[in-house]
Amino acid sequence: MFGTYFYNKNIRNIVILFGTLFNDITVKRLTSTGVIQSQFKVPIGYGPAEKYLTRLEQGPILDDKEIVGITLPRMSFEITTMNYDPTRKLQTMRKIREVKPLGNLDNITIATGGSGYTSAPTVTITAAPSGGTNATATATITNGVVTAITLTNAGAGYKVRPNVTISGGGGTKATAVANLDANTTTLLTGYSPVPYNFDMDLSIMVKNSDDGAQILEQILPYFTPEFHVTLNEMSTLGIKRDIPVIFNSMATEDSYEGDFLVRRALIHTLSFTVKGYLYGPTSDQGIIREVDVNAGTSFNDIDEKLVNVDVKPDPTTADPDDNPGFTVTTTNL
Repeated sequence: MFGTYFYNKNIRNIVILFGTLFNDITVKRLTSTGVIQSQFKVPIGYGPAEKYLTRLEQGPILDDKEIVGITLPRMSFEITTMNYDPTRKLQTMRKIREVKPLGNLDNITIATGGSGYTSAPTVTITAAPSGGTNATATATITNGVVTAITLTNAGAGYKVRPNVTISGGGGTKATAVANLDANTTTLLTGYSPVPYNFDMDLSIMVKNSDDGAQILEQILPYFTPEFHVTLNEMSTLGIKRDIPVIFNSMATEDSYEGDFLVRRALIHTLSFTVKGYLYGPTSDQGIIREVDVNAGTSFNDIDEKLVNVDVKPDPTTADPDDNPGFTVTTTNL
């Protein structure tokens, strides 16, 4: 069980989400007359505040090279703990499924033929993703109406149904729909994620209290005490989720000690909890194209089989994004 490699980047995405919340904080410094003297964004990095404070306190000269300390204000953040959250537990064996096309187009179906076409219009198909091959097609008209679209190149690497645009030819209103080849489509599955609470500290380091007040007032009003952010949590399964970021507490520390040559750092530490999820491995499974059942009339006698029911999609090459019919064959046994 353990030892099977997979990496969904769930923890990494939580870190990016949290840092992105605070990466656009601005500080303005004004003159006594209210004129803006300087304005700058506050840099933020991942790591403990102690690392940045150590750089702040470094000496000026080493091996004839000047060491440039850091400038304040600055922010840093880090994960302090990760705890399982049983209150958000979901049914463990519930499976999440996502259709994953991986190939070429099967055909293009005309939705409306339009009218007034004097020559064959141009058929444009949305480009394939990076690494794929673009599909191409031509249109046929009869009595001013688009009656057929023929694939000249089925393309490759399409992950979603592409859009088809019909333009030119002197006519209007013809539309068509592309269908992916069902033989290159799989079903991606994974089990329910595991809920974890990520406790994170945001450290705000400033030299004067006004800078700190400006930063705090651009953050705290949004947390009542939670703020929700939409996260593309598991792109392979097509899952997006609103993640609550909860403000817990704030502590302030003034690190100024010693004589006037010692630098000062006023540190505000804000504690948050991010309610995220960790996903296990995913796997591909083929699409079911036939159901064959032997049925009887008694649950007590499993050997009693009176009828065979066979169900297939119609057509058998139907894609998951189609709306096929079904052929049901019943045979007495």
